[in-house]
Amino acid sequence: MEIRLSTSGFNDAARCLKRYEYRWVDRLVLKPKDVRAAMRRGTWIHRALQLADEGQPWQGQILNMARWAIDNEVDPEQVETLVTETTELVTDYLAYWAGHTDPPGPYTSEATEYQVCWEPKPGIVLSSTIDCLKRDRNGRLWIWERKSTERIPDSDWRGVDPQTMLQYIEARANGLDVVGIMFDYIVTEPGAKLRVTQKGVLYKGDEERSTRLRHWQPVEAELRAKGAPEAYIRDMASRVVNDAAWFQRYPVFRPDENARETLADVAAVLRAINDARAKQRYARSISILDCRMFCPYGKLCMHEYMLGRKSEAYREEYTTALTDEVYSEGRAAW
Repeated sequence: MEIRLSTSGFNDAARCLKRYEYRWVDRLVLKPKDVRAAMRRGTWIHRALQLADEGQPWQGQILNMARWAIDNEVDPEQVETLVTETTELVTDYLAYWAGHTDPPGPYTSEATEYQVCWEPKPGIVLSSTIDCLKRDRNGRLWIWERKSTERIPDSDWRGVDPQTMLQYIEARANGLDVVGIMFDYIVTEPGAKLRVTQKGVLYKGDEERSTRLRHWQPVEAELRAKGAPEAYIRDMASRVVNDAAWFQRYPVFRPDENARETLADVAAVLRAINDARAKQRYARSISILDCRMFCPYGKLCMHEYMLGRKSEAYREEYTTALTDEVYSEGRAAW
């Protein structure tokens, strides 16, 4: 029996076979109203920047996704906040990178949402969807991995990230001349809200905080209205405005040894999936912290665990079937 394993499926199965079963066997996902705001914002940012890479307008697509969310019982206030945050982040990202070129850029887009499949042996198909493929000024091809995050992880994680390693392996197996992965980070943590005293200076603690240019502009206007010297305004702007902290790119080359380690892990996970299929038992990997805080199936899983069987009532309460409409979340022509 054929096994098709995506990079997301590999991540789920490696963490917990029960999680893999819920998502990839039973095809269950959280109801839209229960999806975390950070996840929805990440989807919206990803879609908007995909359209920007393709030279298409993106603002209307955010509004389409917002309407879909409201139609599917997502809190309208949350949706309104996400529309503002996403629009501002995407606008600032595009403005920042329009004025900055880190080596080996500038880059030109070759493709977006590029799908690759590789069959290392009969009956096993590994697949990935690459965010974007871009060429640098020297003609080298890069896998572009966009990540929206509250904190940028350190270089160790970029060096071992299994999802991008699998994308790299599968792309090379398909004849793509990729040389590495570009991690393209968008930090979602809001910029500092700086305060101006009646004397027309920043509060002392705010002088050392960072913010984005858009959040500095009204502060600059207030400082000027309260008579702050232009030299002071320029000095504070140079000190606190730091859009580069929100938008960072890191090129990473992946050695062959890393590829072999990743493929060995994939092989072990595939064996575990095959064994679970044969025995009709997808074992849970219970970590109270991970299950309670990060697993989308945590509540359903624990209820079924206590019952000792599947429960259609609990499945209906906590999840919904993964349809094309649910997957697209209002994205047109997805």
